Amino acid sequence: MLTRINLIGYASSLGANHPGSAEGPLQLQRTRTYKQLAKQKFAFNWQAMLKPLTLEPNQVPVLAELNKRLAKYTQKLVCDQLRFLVIGGDHSSGIGTWSGAQTAIQPHGNLGLIWIDAHLDSHTPETTPSGNIHGMPLACLLGYGDAAFTGICHNAPKILPANLCLIGVRSFESGEAELLEKLKVRIYFIDEVKQRGLDTVLNEARELVTKNTVGYGLSIDLDAIDPRDAPGVSAPVANGLCAKELVQALAPFNKDKHLLGVELAEYNPQHDIEHRTAKLSCEIINTLFNPDISD
Repeated sequence: MLTRINLIGYASSLGANHPGSAEGPLQLQRTRTYKQLAKQKFAFNWQAMLKPLTLEPNQVPVLAELNKRLAKYTQKLVCDQLRFLVIGGDHSSGIGTWSGAQTAIQPHGNLGLIWIDAHLDSHTPETTPSGNIHGMPLACLLGYGDAAFTGICHNAPKILPANLCLIGVRSFESGEAELLEKLKVRIYFIDEVKQRGLDTVLNEARELVTKNTVGYGLSIDLDAIDPRDAPGVSAPVANGLCAKELVQALAPFNKDKHLLGVELAEYNPQHDIEHRTAKLSCEIINTLFNPDISD
């Protein structure tokens, strides 16, 4: 019997200056590895392929509307107790993905979130040097930023600082770092990850985000991975996570009943080489959703 996965495509790059990421979900569907997974192991149930209603770069109302639509899907899936997978697209998707998931569990408790990324993604309109929304999703989820984003689903913060941790960070600006430092968010910078080992860090992070929550999410920006292993991203940063180690370290998450959903963001097929990043994305999906995977 094939394993059913509920997917939502976020076919947008409006949150960034790199148009290729909008093609990510559709291109992933066309790869040979994806088709093999669909044929042999998974029944991919695409809930929607969400696209902006207009194509004006970084237009807040357009992205806010798009993330509201995304939030409705993740909220419904969590309410129906169905684990979801969001495929991006730029990482502004995180605003809608986790606003919806948090709203679904809000009556029962808090949401935890593990954010694997080369960047902090915690700028506000006051600190951003670029104005790109894909650099702001975590700040929005924490309750800081434009009300069009912080007010999706409801006006309260979606994530409490104590229930959030970041892994693999190595590129950031002072303004966003100061915000997370003020909030005492746990950040595993790349040097600590490499010193202590990714397995150890991920296990510790999972303990942290499940301590005072009723469920948690896993958001993976592919630029967290070293560009030699994952060249198909919009904003590559050297000295990243080893792809093989990440896939292996994610295995214990597969059968964790507290994991509500997964987000895989920033795949940019225009920059991929020999389909390396597409194949890796499929490996991650298989590791997290294949019931035959053992930890």
